[in-house]
Amino acid sequence: MRILLSKFDNISIAEAAPATGLSGTVVRRIALQDWGDNWFLLALDTPLTNHGQSYDRVLIRSRWVGYEVGGDKSTSVFVLVLPSPEVLDKNEVTSEDFEHVTWALATTQSAP
Repeated sequence: MRILLSKFDNISIAEAAPATGLSGTVVRRIALQDWGDNWFLLALDTPLTNHGQSYDRVLIRSRWVGYEVGGDKSTSVFVLVLPSPEVLDKNEVTSEDFEHVTWALATTQSAP
């Protein structure tokens, strides 16, 4: 599934992102022990930049009840970054393993 992230609420991320937003491919679904199982790991085509750090993968989940990432409608999402890729190798992953950096609008893209 291809996703476009746009309309970032974090000004520094919005200014660093391409004007068209950040596109990426969902590579897997992840369960956070304390925040549910409907999180998606998104491999970005262009890295997200935050405070001088670049991230090529982010974790996203809809903020709105009744809306899901990948549905027919765009949805507001939490965007979390992975301080270390090794986090994904743990048996139990929690929200403390990630850093929330922004909210964004997630829109499903058509297949190329």
